[in-house]
Amino acid sequence: MNPFFFGRSQRPLFGIYHPPKSGAKPIGVVLCPPIGQEYMRTHRALRQLALQLNKAGVHALRFDYSGIGDSAGDNTDAALDTWIDDTRSAIDELKDTAGLRSVCLVGIRLGASVAYLAAMDRMDVDAVVLWDPVVNGRDYVAELLSLDAHGGAPAADASGAVGVAGGFALTPAFRQQIVAIDLMRTGAHPAKRLFAIASEERPEYLRLRDHLQSQPAFMGYAHIPSGGSWVDVEQMGAMLLPQAIIQHTVKSLA
Repeated sequence: MNPFFFGRSQRPLFGIYHPPKSGAKPIGVVLCPPIGQEYMRTHRALRQLALQLNKAGVHALRFDYSGIGDSAGDNTDAALDTWIDDTRSAIDELKDTAGLRSVCLVGIRLGASVAYLAAMDRMDVDAVVLWDPVVNGRDYVAELLSLDAHGGAPAADASGAVGVAGGFALTPAFRQQIVAIDLMRTGAHPAKRLFAIASEERPEYLRLRDHLQSQPAFMGYAHIPSGGSWVDVEQMGAMLLPQAIIQHTVKSLA
């Protein structure tokens, strides 16, 4: 593992590059994390995914968005368009570091939506893996607020004050950006391959599957139970390490 900073000097991003140990293939994967308590729950899973990709000869890059983890900024300055730009910087960084012409993206929850949107206007993203993606931002915000209400955390409200949602500071402006997410209203995606992985068979995942299957790209869909739930308040903070999903992702990309 090689930790480093990249991106713009005024907003450096923290990344960890995982080079293949041997038998390197011309394949690179940028891993896009979720936010809040979901970030903490999946941190080990993303690290394990990067290591398994390395064993398969794949270059991998983990990184933190602006204002998250060890990247510059404060999470009260979070902006969806900034995170999309951060993801595009990570794509360029991995291509330059590993000498690749194109890369793949893997995102979890909100990170899956960010990955999907970041690749919309690029021709150098070969595949996008959407692991339990946020299909509709309004529904996602409602889930976060419901979790915090049941957990006793100070949730963001309609007054305009900064609140906490799913362990993440949610400003009114950022909340509006998330609410505006609707993957069902996006046009044809330029990636050659699209994969959706659902840890539970939600109606929105099935609708997204049907929407993506109507596009020119190859589309793969898999329902792989993870043994955990994103919307169970009793599981907030519990580590999520679904080996079956990790192995399926590696097999799909490598």
